[in-house]
Amino acid sequence: MEARPKMEPQFWLDSWKLGGSKTSFHRRDIHPYALTYLPPAKLAGKRVLVPLCGKTLDMAYFREHAAHVIGVEIAEDAIFQFFAEQHIPVVREDHRFEARRLTILCKSFFDLTRADVGHIDIVYDRAALVALPLPMRTRYIEKIEELLPPGGQQLINTLEYGPLLAEPPFSIPPDEVRSYYGATHDIEHLEQPLLPEHGMVRKFNLDFLREHAFLATKRR
Repeated sequence: MEARPKMEPQFWLDSWKLGGSKTSFHRRDIHPYALTYLPPAKLAGKRVLVPLCGKTLDMAYFREHAAHVIGVEIAEDAIFQFFAEQHIPVVREDHRFEARRLTILCKSFFDLTRADVGHIDIVYDRAALVALPLPMRTRYIEKIEELLPPGGQQLINTLEYGPLLAEPPFSIPPDEVRSYYGATHDIEHLEQPLLPEHGMVRKFNLDFLREHAFLATKRR
C-alpha cells in the first residue's frame, strides 16, 4: 500500500528534513491537556518521559516545572530544531543530548532500556499511540510496561475520527485504550471534545473528530 512508508521510521526522518506541511503534526503551542492535567504542582520533583517527542514545546514546559524530562526522538533534525528554537544550551554525547533538567535520546523508542531513562514518574503520550500502526503499537505498549514502575502515571492523548484513514495519526477510541492498558492501569477518561474545526477534518473530509485525554495510573 502507498500509505505503508508513513508507518516506518524513514517517513518521520524524511518529514523533519522536508519540514513545512510535512511536519504539520507539530503544535506551535503547549498542549492544553498538559497545562490542565500536568500543572506545575503535579510536576514538581517528577521525572517525565516524552516518547516520540519531535520538537514539542511541551518539553520546555515540563523542563521548567519537573525535576527532569527525557524525550525520545528518532529524527535528529527535530532535536536540533528544538534546542535551536528554544535557545537551550546542549551537550551531545553520542545519542544523548543533555541540557539542564532535560535529556533527549536520539534513538528508536523500542530500543530503550531502563538504564537509558532512569526512574520515570510520568509518561506524556501526546500522540505516540496514534502515530503507530497496530503491530508497532503493541511493541510500544510492551515497552511502556517495561519502563513505567507501579504507581507511575500516563497522560494519554488520542484522536477518534471517521471514516478511518490508513495512515497516521490513527483513530484510537476509548475502548481501544482500555484494551491496551486496562489490565495493568486504572484509567480515567478526562476529556473527549468534538473538534469540527480541526485541520484533519478539512484535509481528509472527515465526518467527525474527537480528541481524547486519559490519565492512566499503573497499579501497585
